[in-house]
Amino acid sequence: MKPLLIITHNGICNLTSAISKLSELLSEKVSKTNEVIEENLSSKETPIIGDIASHLINSGGKRVRPLLTLVASKLFDYKGEKDTFLAAAIEYIHSATLLHDDVIDRSEKRRGLKTANLIWTNKYSVLVGDFLFSRAFQLMVKTKSLKIMRTLSDASAIISQGEILQVGIEKKLDASQEDYLKVIQGKTSALFSAACQAGAEITEASDSHAQALRVYGECIGTSFQLIDDLLDYLGDENKMGKNTGNDFFEKKITLPIIHAYEHSSAPEKKFIEETFQKPTLNQTDLNNFLEILENRKSLLFTKNQASIWTERSINALQIIENSDVKALMIGLAEEILDRGS
Repeated sequence: MKPLLIITHNGICNLTSAISKLSELLSEKVSKTNEVIEENLSSKETPIIGDIASHLINSGGKRVRPLLTLVASKLFDYKGEKDTFLAAAIEYIHSATLLHDDVIDRSEKRRGLKTANLIWTNKYSVLVGDFLFSRAFQLMVKTKSLKIMRTLSDASAIISQGEILQVGIEKKLDASQEDYLKVIQGKTSALFSAACQAGAEITEASDSHAQALRVYGECIGTSFQLIDDLLDYLGDENKMGKNTGNDFFEKKITLPIIHAYEHSSAPEKKFIEETFQKPTLNQTDLNNFLEILENRKSLLFTKNQASIWTERSINALQIIENSDVKALMIGLAEEILDRGS
């Protein structure tokens, strides 16, 4: 049986320390969550579902989101097993969004492997993504908690809204930073937030504590995405498991692009506009754009914004009693930020 929490990257994706410590602390819960995932991953009637879902879910990744659910329940000393259902549901929701994202973005590589849509076609990827969403909701029902079902169903709706908002600013160079923040708080932060909040809610923690975990998750999720945006221009392809400059080549509008365009000179703006009007972009285009990012300090700006959100995530935990688990949660937030160093 493959472990749920697989660390596949080193160096620039510096999350190993915090995740390893948390995984060790929660080893029994991690193992049980993995069993739940494996047991619900396939369909006897349609074996291809298991093939496609396993291709993505067992391909590695940092598995931060399901771990957050287990960490949140551990923070409040939960002893039951419902948190493992939640963690598996969170992983299914995340995997479903990745399958759909790769179709929308026409991606060819994820976690160093060919994407499911490239191997099995877009139709299968979309439908298996739908299947994983269904499985996630079946697992939610097992918690027998209306509050948790509300938290995760609300998050699923927000994720979809975030994806739609992203389509709305697609290739829109003059998109505002505020609009982009709404996108990432929908498509990325919402699931981080729900993972933490639901993990607290399963323990029947107080509303104030559950809300503190919600804010913590939202803030580290925002920081996580901003650092991902940064690493698209700075990362090592072999370590990142995806093509460096992928966002640029797909003309995907992210914060570095928005900031650079906002602060560019007239000639630079013209160059950016002409570049993004090309049918396809090449490495020379990327190298030229990297010069503008450097001149306008757009990557530094993105890192600083991520730092602000990291600080907010740590501040959200102030009302939580000090413990080893809380210290590790703070360490995780800091290491998410440090990926961009």
